[in-house]
Amino acid sequence: MNKSFFKRPLYNIAGKISKVMRDFQKRQDEKKIIAADESWNKLFKSNNFFEYNLNSKVKINLYKDSVLSRLIYEGFEKEETDFLEKTLTEGDIFVDIGTNIGLFSLLAAEIVGIDGRVLCFEPAPDTFSRLNENIILNDFKNIHINNIGLSNEPGELTFYVSNNGHDAWNSFAPSSDNKLESSIQVPVSTLDLELKDIDKSKIKLVKIDVEGWEKFVLNGGKDFFIEFSPVVMVEFTESNTFNAGYSVHEIYDIMQDLGYVWYTVKNKTLLLETKRLHYPYNNLIAIKESEKIPVKNIIGLK
Repeated sequence: MNKSFFKRPLYNIAGKISKVMRDFQKRQDEKKIIAADESWNKLFKSNNFFEYNLNSKVKINLYKDSVLSRLIYEGFEKEETDFLEKTLTEGDIFVDIGTNIGLFSLLAAEIVGIDGRVLCFEPAPDTFSRLNENIILNDFKNIHINNIGLSNEPGELTFYVSNNGHDAWNSFAPSSDNKLESSIQVPVSTLDLELKDIDKSKIKLVKIDVEGWEKFVLNGGKDFFIEFSPVVMVEFTESNTFNAGYSVHEIYDIMQDLGYVWYTVKNKTLLLETKRLHYPYNNLIAIKESEKIPVKNIIGLK
């Protein structure tokens, strides 16, 4: 008699058990999501935002209608903010391109102190307003905010914005999903132009998180990167760069051609980053290994 005749009932039973386990796990996951949503909503009471301590010295307003606010509350980009805190020192200048409500800039302002400076670029008017509220909340006098975008040439561009809580995805590139529902016209400049009156020798770190527009920001700041060699933190998200009409690998190549070496930060350690086939979502660090900014003095290497 065929052995499969006896195995078939066992397979059927195993299949039913597997389905029961999957359904059980699905229900458990749904309960966790509901509980997390309830805990998040309770933080606001009857308000649309609440004050949250990023650390013992820096505060930020988190908003009920913002996906990013919830991510910040849950520890958003902790590796990257740790890197910022280890890289910057008193008196430095930090440039934050795509500042949003100010997570990185607020932390940087406390570190660089009154002798340092933070330069912010945030083109979305509503997000810019919230950024300004967070600066006032901390009474920082060393943050200078610019309600413009940066690109490869000055002018005006269409800017796609969210009305459904996804303001962290606002971009000059049109969205391929339903996150960005509206568009506005905003002024743009270039990094080289905006830094013409700044003591560029004091700029230690530049952060670029512009949802696919990174290539154009970098091209608009080439003179600065060539001459002054700051550390540069750049978001690599291939879906965003595809929306903007280019491959994410072009970002990698631009900085490599300027003499930079790419690293990824993991477990508070810089690791050499060789070019990957795919970049679903990563933040990479570009550094020129010079006496001015020795890599090993920034963060440990393995």
